[in-house]
Amino acid sequence: MSPTVSLLIGLRYWRARKDTQFVSFITLFSVVGIALGVAALIVVSSVMNGLEGRLKTRLLGAVPQVLVSQGRHIDDPRPLQQTLSAQPGVLGVTPLVSTEAMLQGEGALGGAQVLGVDPEQESGLSTVSEHLISGRWEELRAGEYRILMGARLASRLNLVPGDRVRVISATGAVYGPMGRLPSQRVFTLAGVFELGADVDGHLAYVHIEDAARLTRLGKGRVAAMRLYLDDAFKAPGLAAQLQSQLGERFRVQDWRSDYGQLFGAVKMEKNMMALLLALIIAIAAFNVVSALVMMVTDKTSDIAILKTMGLSRASVMGVFSVQGMTSTLLGVAIGALAGLLLAFNLQGVMAALGIWLLPPGQPLPVILDYGQIGLILAGAMVISYLATLYPAWRASLIQPAEALRYE
Repeated sequence: MSPTVSLLIGLRYWRARKDTQFVSFITLFSVVGIALGVAALIVVSSVMNGLEGRLKTRLLGAVPQVLVSQGRHIDDPRPLQQTLSAQPGVLGVTPLVSTEAMLQGEGALGGAQVLGVDPEQESGLSTVSEHLISGRWEELRAGEYRILMGARLASRLNLVPGDRVRVISATGAVYGPMGRLPSQRVFTLAGVFELGADVDGHLAYVHIEDAARLTRLGKGRVAAMRLYLDDAFKAPGLAAQLQSQLGERFRVQDWRSDYGQLFGAVKMEKNMMALLLALIIAIAAFNVVSALVMMVTDKTSDIAILKTMGLSRASVMGVFSVQGMTSTLLGVAIGALAGLLLAFNLQGVMAALGIWLLPPGQPLPVILDYGQIGLILAGAMVISYLATLYPAWRASLIQPAEALRYE
């Protein structure tokens, strides 16, 4: 028989009659379960994408994405800067002097990574200037010993803009009568930034010439070249490529050496959330199985009569596959629509419910990945289709003679 016959019969069976109210309830339950699972997956994956994107933009825009160094210092950085700037995917290359230091504030002491940068070259590349709470990026001027630091670090040291802070660095230490003495300078806090990431508690910026004096690097020398990329997640591949091009004289590092574990944890959390929510769809698929099994039991005589009229086993399987997939299509459509509407209006919905997952003033980031959404919808369809196979196969095994013996 024509496949259209299986489609028409399947759709007819899907519209439950008065004597199949319980089957109708289970079918409705399966539709609701699939819709909830799909909607939850779309919303949660979009929020996780947003949080990952914010972390990627803010954190990896403030810390070095790729570093190229040569021993303790690079004497003439300009040729290397030109070479690195010509690489595909590189937005900019800036000189850098970096040191681990102890910062002494008003009765408090804390460790921090101090980055010496050239504000003019960093302009338009670093995200720090966009997230300054106080002060200006341009206040980092050579010889004035000014410093910008993260909000949590400033709070921990009890500092406000205008206060003085002593920066003590082991890099550039000298030997004196009392032994090895660390290098130290007194800086003035020029501003505070807040990226909403862990670096707010241990990152500070100074002018590159002031950092060179602090570390006794020498005039005109830099510790490394810092690369800004159009996509920070391309850093591992570019780092490997640069290492092979530049040879063993240079050392190439990417952000994974310091922050790889953080992004690995975010990715694992994202995958686990997707797995847990996918179980909702799997449970709804079991409801599809239950509804179809009961429908097969209820329609045994009908199936036997149809088989005596020439309906093949494959067509019988098609009837119940159509019935199960109709519920799935309805649930997926409702879930996709609800998920997209909720994702687009998530901030307003949460505000109306009085729920704040982030500090006040910080909207919950949402990034819709339509490829990912398509994968969610396809996955729901595949899981539900697999769930229809067993009941449909059982229905195809019905023997007309046995089923109609007592009719």
